[in-house]
Amino acid sequence: MLKMTISPRFSVKELINSTISKDWFFFQNEAHLLGVALTSYMQTYINSNRKRRGGTGNLAKTIKFYPLNTAGVVSWGIGSIAELNQQAKYWYVVNYGKKITGEAFVPYNGKFTPGSFEGSRPNHAFAGGQGVMHFNKGDHSGFGMKAKSVIRNINYIEATRAKLMIDMNRLLMRLKGK
Repeated sequence: MLKMTISPRFSVKELINSTISKDWFFFQNEAHLLGVALTSYMQTYINSNRKRRGGTGNLAKTIKFYPLNTAGVVSWGIGSIAELNQQAKYWYVVNYGKKITGEAFVPYNGKFTPGSFEGSRPNHAFAGGQGVMHFNKGDHSGFGMKAKSVIRNINYIEATRAKLMIDMNRLLMRLKGK
């Protein structure tokens, strides 16, 4: 039987003492500003990586910065799941490309949905999410669409988390150099 011990090349306590403890108030302020900047980054990422033209920006607008004021602790959140579930129920599908249950998400379960594209029938030249569909359940024009493909994910949560890690490392390096 092979036994192995893995230990980090650094001491977390030493790192904290040599960086954050030196200038705690500076770190608190910078970490707060990082949260504000990451909120803006997530909103911009969602709007610039959407797969369809003509979006309302509702999902990005629903994502807000939530500072949690606690003495001696830096704590904040981006987005409220309760608020997202109420105002932008599709937040999970847009990020992960599937339902919370894990099944693929095809709009309206692939069934015919009445509506029009700016008052006209669908134009196949705009296939793949380039046209703006106006859904209208009472529409009797015969126009509409039948979704065939799943929603493609944009991983905005993962992109923001990756940016958090990069920016936090930069902040710690700045503190270490102070």
